[in-house]
Amino acid sequence: MKPDRYIPLIFGFGLIAIGALSLAGNLFLRLEAWRLWPITVILLGLGLTAPGFWGFTKRGLGSFFIPGLLVLTTGGILLAASLLNRWNVWGLAWPLEILGLALGFTMAAIYMRVPALAIPAIIIGANGLLLGFCNLTGLWQAWALLWPIEPLSVGLGLLVLAYFNKSHGTRVAAVVLCIVAGVGFFITSFISAFNYSILRFGAPFMLIITGAILAALSFFRRKEPVQEPPEPTEQ
Repeated sequence: MKPDRYIPLIFGFGLIAIGALSLAGNLFLRLEAWRLWPITVILLGLGLTAPGFWGFTKRGLGSFFIPGLLVLTTGGILLAASLLNRWNVWGLAWPLEILGLALGFTMAAIYMRVPALAIPAIIIGANGLLLGFCNLTGLWQAWALLWPIEPLSVGLGLLVLAYFNKSHGTRVAAVVLCIVAGVGFFITSFISAFNYSILRFGAPFMLIITGAILAALSFFRRKEPVQEPPEPTEQ
């Protein structure tokens, strides 16, 4: 089946799902059918995401994952808020939008076979996780201690790029950024000793992770081919 034939199929099943949910809501759950309107946003997200799965044959189509997964995340949050009639859920769920965008870049990198997209994927994902932690706990002062996550995420993205491109220069830049992050976590681990919240464990924990990443790099060095001495030429 050609890719363009899947889109009507997706929308067809989507309409069937809307009808079935509306019927179940009106007959059994006594929900107002209009509360299911966010499914239209989910259908839009599915329509944007579906072409991305043909990225292995047509690489450019993999870029559809970036807006598609973002719209799908928005639709999921809207549906939950509408069904529960708790629109303040956005106050807790908005970091999922950032994580959905990071997942979109990750899927695009895989299906388009573009390792460079791992850099924004890791940076956005790391910030999304940190924002989610701060949003759930209310510990927004965590940025004062965990700021080295920024150079660490860039370094990890460059490491992925260096692994696939076999670039020594990119690998060196990644190691430098990881070392900068390690120094930053080393400093903030002392500052965190004066913090009496859960944050006092954050910087030391990230320091251990950064150290483990740097130590693991020594086991993943690319082995240079052994050059045999040239054979003597006959005179």
